[in-house]
Amino acid sequence: MLNLFELAALILGVTAAASWINANTVKLPVAVGLMVVGLGFTGVALGIDQIMPAWGVASAFKDLQAQINYPDLVLNFMLAYLLFAGALNVNLGALAKRGWAAGILAVVGTAISAVLAAAGFWGVCHLLGYDMPVTWALVFGALISPTDPIAVLAMTRRTDLEPHLQAQLEGEALFNDGVAVVLFKALLAYAVGQGVGDGAAAVDLNAIAHHALVEALGGMAVGLGMAAIAVLILYAVNDWITETLISVATATLVYAVNLHFALSGPLGVVVAGLLMGSAWANRGLSARARETIHPFWHVIDEGMNAVLFFLVGIKAIELEMEPAMVVLLLAGPLIILIARWVSVALPGSALPLIGKKASLKLYNVLTWAGVRGGLSIAMVLSLPDNPQKPLIFAASLGVVVFSIVVQSMTMERLAIGTGYGSPRSDNQPTH
Repeated sequence: MLNLFELAALILGVTAAASWINANTVKLPVAVGLMVVGLGFTGVALGIDQIMPAWGVASAFKDLQAQINYPDLVLNFMLAYLLFAGALNVNLGALAKRGWAAGILAVVGTAISAVLAAAGFWGVCHLLGYDMPVTWALVFGALISPTDPIAVLAMTRRTDLEPHLQAQLEGEALFNDGVAVVLFKALLAYAVGQGVGDGAAAVDLNAIAHHALVEALGGMAVGLGMAAIAVLILYAVNDWITETLISVATATLVYAVNLHFALSGPLGVVVAGLLMGSAWANRGLSARARETIHPFWHVIDEGMNAVLFFLVGIKAIELEMEPAMVVLLLAGPLIILIARWVSVALPGSALPLIGKKASLKLYNVLTWAGVRGGLSIAMVLSLPDNPQKPLIFAASLGVVVFSIVVQSMTMERLAIGTGYGSPRSDNQPTH
């Protein structure tokens, strides 16, 4: 059994090695490459286990995985800094113009997608002969419906999208994960309370909505208030090291306070990051701090991204490759793509999502850009052990792998082909 420091050293060391392998072989973008290398590690371990079962490579790999508390690592640590870093670099002016549309997709779109994904997942499970309770199908819908802010931000940085579309996608991804985490926790509590076998129980939507509203609004209020105090402090400081530490402390304190009071940590740090990345906050920084804070958070963002997506890749070793699991692995992406398209088209039929008349091309682009990532896997792994968990994990893993490897890698071509993007110039970074 490794202690916390040894486990951290092992994760960072193996992730660095995987990053080196990616940079010198497949040369894919960091998020995609690290997941592919992670999946490769899993495949090698399983292959060795088939050839030389006496070595127990796969068992040792699984034992090591069991020591990593994925939900605690992602939901209660990494997410705070990843979301803050993402929000800090969002074009607030462009987001302000499209904020209402991003908000509609983040709330209404996520809710529609969750219900449709739950229905599709429930149907496939029953066709395969599994008794999937409606409550647990809704839990799957909630955890898989939000576009992952980490994956979406990584994709938009390497794809030249139309500014309004980029702001729309980034704003939606930053906010809908907080909405989904709130909804997921409420539905999970209800599913556990109803009992695993009670598939006919009616969901108390009023109770869920009230809980979600309090958690979301409370989290954003804490983030806004603490970030405003931090900005006022920045105006009284003229030391770049202190100013950088204040930004770290703000992200940490907002998330910790919200978790302590059962409020939304993700929404809190998103609001805090947006405020601290605003022109008002920027005017309070010293010249040196303006040059260092964004690169500092970029390193944090890229480093944690690398760790997260590599861990997602090696987590595949826990999937039992039975025929039914393979079907769910393959069906998951189709279910969520259909749910995403409908959840975009319904609001888009009434509202101009990016300031333009709705069109099938726009719906297709927004659907394909709805990338899922490590957040969904972390929520799956936080589920209590029950017969439904392996089924939910299989479908979720299929969605995440397809999103990261296929959707994010082909997004630029789709954006250019539909007129919502332009070819990337050679002098632009491709991280």
